Amino acid sequence: MEFKIDILPQNFENSIRSMENRVNNIINGTEGEMVWILNYPAIYTCGASENKSDLLDSSRFPIFKTNRGGKYTYHGPGQRIVYLMIDLNKRRRDIGNFVKLVEKTIMMTLQTFDLNVIVKNAHHGVFIRKNDNKLYKIASIGLKFKRWVSYHGFSFNINPDLEHYTGINPCGLKNNTVTSLKDLGIEIDQEEFDDIIIQEINNSFN
Repeated sequence: MEFKIDILPQNFENSIRSMENRVNNIINGTEGEMVWILNYPAIYTCGASENKSDLLDSSRFPIFKTNRGGKYTYHGPGQRIVYLMIDLNKRRRDIGNFVKLVEKTIMMTLQTFDLNVIVKNAHHGVFIRKNDNKLYKIASIGLKFKRWVSYHGFSFNINPDLEHYTGINPCGLKNNTVTSLKDLGIEIDQEEFDDIIIQEINNSFN
């Protein structure tokens, strides 16, 4: 499995085209599986289950429609996007199991920091229970499959500006129910996070 890591913000439309090309090449056997870790400038994206009422401020950031699962979400600096181009034909043709492995990857990453982790399948992501006993989303999952090859993946909040979520109801939730490692008092740089997530992806998928 190849890991591609980009530090500088990427162009959204170009990255989607590149990801889709890689998926097609995996299907036709000319290239192998790849995990792509990247980030974007501040944008909103919406998935196949979008609800227009969840877009509260359409003028705030550029908006991109995608074919991934899920609703509206925010991407921007301080967040890592992990695109998973993995061939289930060589593994187990079970999308439910694949989603569980993605959740496990995120959960094991969070358990590195001794956090109280909760998975909520109805809201496509992983949550943290804070001291007020409420759940706050720290990672969002949105996937797509083509001939049993996965693409898109998940986003993880390291230290984004959480105020940027106020222009949407992320994943159909209230926009004040989002958190990050920094919000939880955990300071970690992007490179350290990448090292941890690569290890956990290898543990889950290899």
